[in-house]
Amino acid sequence: MDRIVCGTLWSSKGGSIYDSNFKIIVVNAAESSSNSQAARKYEVTECNVRQWRAQKERLKNANSQRKSFRGPQCGRFQEIDRRVCKYVTEKCKDGMPITRAIIQLKALEIAKELNIPTNEFKASLGWCKRMMRRNGLSLRRRTSLAQGLPTDFEEKLLSFQRYVINTFFPINCKQRYQINKFSI
Repeated sequence: MDRIVCGTLWSSKGGSIYDSNFKIIVVNAAESSSNSQAARKYEVTECNVRQWRAQKERLKNANSQRKSFRGPQCGRFQEIDRRVCKYVTEKCKDGMPITRAIIQLKALEIAKELNIPTNEFKASLGWCKRMMRRNGLSLRRRTSLAQGLPTDFEEKLLSFQRYVINTFFPINCKQRYQINKFSI
């Protein structure tokens, strides 16, 4: 469980997570005095202070609750993602099998329609996996045929029932008659 201690979110995994608001406070303190004094005052490493000073402009422009800069979480080519996702869902509804190779070819086709150069968008296997994760897609195949029953399944079922009765209830006919007589 995570807990907050003086502007710092302490992670249950052992590390600490700082939001951009806290980082800006530390950077301002470092600029007014020194990196090492700000690090001691706010109980962070001096290495972090140096990194945050280099990121100062990005931190000021970021959301105050943002914790890191990891790039866009929606993908760089959102229109391609949207169209490919639509294509895949249509084909899955029709019962067509979809593979990653088909998804990659469709993405390249859409990129060509949108005039995106091939050196910018390659539709790699990594892109395909990330796009599928972003949009909640999976490549499970739907089968239209169920496994058929064997031709002599009734006979096999009856023999199995007899086996179970004889194995777990070894009562002879006379005992069965007496049991039935007392149960009435």
